[in-house]
Amino acid sequence: MGMKKTFTAFILLAFLANNAEPSDEALIPAGEFLMGTDQGTPAERPIHKVELGGFFLDRFEVSNQNYEAFDPGFHRSSASSCDRCPATRVSWYEAQAYCQSLNRRLPSEAEWEKARRGPAENPSASRPQETARTSLPIKAGAFAVDSPPANGYGIHHLAGNVWEWVNDWHDESYYRTSPAENPLGPLKGLRKSVRGGSWYNNVWYTQPGMRFQLAPHVKLNSLGFRCARSANGSNN
Repeated sequence: MGMKKTFTAFILLAFLANNAEPSDEALIPAGEFLMGTDQGTPAERPIHKVELGGFFLDRFEVSNQNYEAFDPGFHRSSASSCDRCPATRVSWYEAQAYCQSLNRRLPSEAEWEKARRGPAENPSASRPQETARTSLPIKAGAFAVDSPPANGYGIHHLAGNVWEWVNDWHDESYYRTSPAENPLGPLKGLRKSVRGGSWYNNVWYTQPGMRFQLAPHVKLNSLGFRCARSANGSNN
């Protein structure tokens, strides 16, 4: 009888393990990576070594459904209108407020790039670049946040789909003097960095090291975000 109960318990545990819902966050372990690219503009150079503490990053861009729970008056973009499509036409300030409401924050630019490169720092995000949602007609619109592809960390759409706000102020010369450990960007600026490219941008914009910049009040049909938090429990 005891063996039968043990066997039943084993089967139940196996069933739960195989059918468990994956976490909505991915743990990016502490470590070093090479940040930047020589395939872009002077803003992405020089390539330099960066060491980060561990952090969690949302596996999915924030969806319309999730954002509307925070802001019931939110109006969906016609280019990204399904429940699970990314919430776009959201300013940097609004994105930051959403993340803070969950005791999270926007990722730093360095965190975003480390996650984008994947566990093996694969420049094509652990999957063939042609699978990214990019270089499509503008009328195609955004895809659901949990649709393929995902990289080696299980994070979806860090290349293409929609641009993503990060926390840092943008300075084209920042890499020349940025700290080697946990860089947080300039203390002030006029524009915020955005990363990843969108469904209608050329694949060149989706390179892991590519940077772009927008004023923090800007709202675009092709611009969304995801949240992060530090693994040590700090929101810094």
